[in-house]
Amino acid sequence: MTGLVYKEWKQNRWFILSMILCGFAPLLVLLLLRGEIPNADHTALRIGGLIAGFLAAGALQMLVLRGDDRKLWGYWITASADGYKGFLRVKYEMIFGMIVLFLFSLQFVDMGYCAVAADMEKTDAGSINDIAFLLGFMQILFRAIDIPFTYRFGSKKGSFIKLICMVILAILICAVLVLNVDNMDRITEMVRKVFNENNSSLILSVGLVVCLALYYLSYRITCRLYLKGVEQYDG
Repeated sequence: MTGLVYKEWKQNRWFILSMILCGFAPLLVLLLLRGEIPNADHTALRIGGLIAGFLAAGALQMLVLRGDDRKLWGYWITASADGYKGFLRVKYEMIFGMIVLFLFSLQFVDMGYCAVAADMEKTDAGSINDIAFLLGFMQILFRAIDIPFTYRFGSKKGSFIKLICMVILAILICAVLVLNVDNMDRITEMVRKVFNENNSSLILSVGLVVCLALYYLSYRITCRLYLKGVEQYDG
């Protein structure tokens, strides 16, 4: 197991450390654009930077799967002492660690910015930590979907099949929204009541438990699908 951990660190250490840089994205966007857009809402700029960092971090997390979809590697790791289950466990743990590192970096930067803004008596510097945590949960869910597709079908085919599934899902969601367009005000008000300040801590706690459970379920599914995927990999 130690050898697998060292292998992943050696191959992907720059992707792992880049999570820290992605956490600085809200501050970088604010510093770059506040001069170009003098009257812009600073919180809106930081949220835009947060989304950009979220997308960049997600792309980098997927890059650590690159090169594993080879038949020779699949058969070798299956015959090794740790087996493919140990290899997949290390990979899942590494990607989860990258997500945690990204969130810690975001939180550190946001707390620093809010502290400096408070010293400068800026009253419009709101925290974006709640949005950051929600995006972190989304990353866990996305990776829980991405990883099984990648190891079952390979990087290219898996991405294509996942894209088709996401398009179908998007069409279904749009259809539901169109059919319920007359009830949107009622639905919006219901969502606001559920996600009020009194329930935010409970929702975050439940969301974390659900995301971790789905992430573990994803690992179990990938373990079942891995050998079937190896048979379809290129050499």
